[in-house]
Amino acid sequence: MELTSLHTSAEDLVNGREALLTNALRAFAGDRDVVGVFLSGSLAAGTADPYSDIDLRVVVRPERHAWFVDHRRDLPKAWPGFLFNEWLPGAQHCVSHFRPFNKVDIFYYAADALRPSSWFTLPVKILHDPHGIVEDLLDRSKGFLFEVAEDEVDCSISKGIAAAHEVYRRAHRGELLYAHTLLDEFRQHIMRADDLLFDRTPHSALHANFDRRGSHAVMAMLSKSFGTYNAVALVSTLTTLVQLYRAQVTKLHDKFELSRPLTNDFAALEILSALISSHRAT
Repeated sequence: MELTSLHTSAEDLVNGREALLTNALRAFAGDRDVVGVFLSGSLAAGTADPYSDIDLRVVVRPERHAWFVDHRRDLPKAWPGFLFNEWLPGAQHCVSHFRPFNKVDIFYYAADALRPSSWFTLPVKILHDPHGIVEDLLDRSKGFLFEVAEDEVDCSISKGIAAAHEVYRRAHRGELLYAHTLLDEFRQHIMRADDLLFDRTPHSALHANFDRRGSHAVMAMLSKSFGTYNAVALVSTLTTLVQLYRAQVTKLHDKFELSRPLTNDFAALEILSALISSHRAT
């Protein structure tokens, strides 16, 4: 098959996504056990591009919720263009991929488990709501605000510093593939810190759309942090990012009045900087 025959235009992607959404809605709206269907994400917000996926939320009768979760991988297989599923054991959602290059992320909610939440203050588009359950939920969620718990910030800082330490360890063991993976993890905690410091709405995927929302200084630093495949370049990049993260950690402590000792966080980062400096000296 020639490569040209595989070309997919932006129009093809949008048309394919619309067809997929139509098929999904037809299937769910025609099921008496489904009492609500709504969109979230970029389609609901009106910010979608041709590569945006479908974030579909399906509300079902409580007594049938377990059945829908158990069959979350099977239901999309009946729709035209199905390719494969992404899924995790024990999860209540499944991401299904379709031709030409589309995907739908479906979460299943039991109707009696729905509670007002700040998450429902984000853009939502109701597609099927015969009993007004979704509309009532959105009304009751008005006025809810996103609040950042101290443990959330605490966890991110610990994970960020630990990732930075492990990059250094793995680089000096010659495990460069793993070191690069850990460096990406460190970048994600830098991105998370930027979101926290600028009071941005939480994102399910920390790196999604960060190119558009990240602060100029952090974006400039991160964009320069993708180097060549060798230990020297990797550790040099790590050094620069550690300096950036140190400044972020200071601001996180000030903003959230964290109970974890700032002196310990500084010491953990300075230990890493000292190791890098001593290695260079030798």
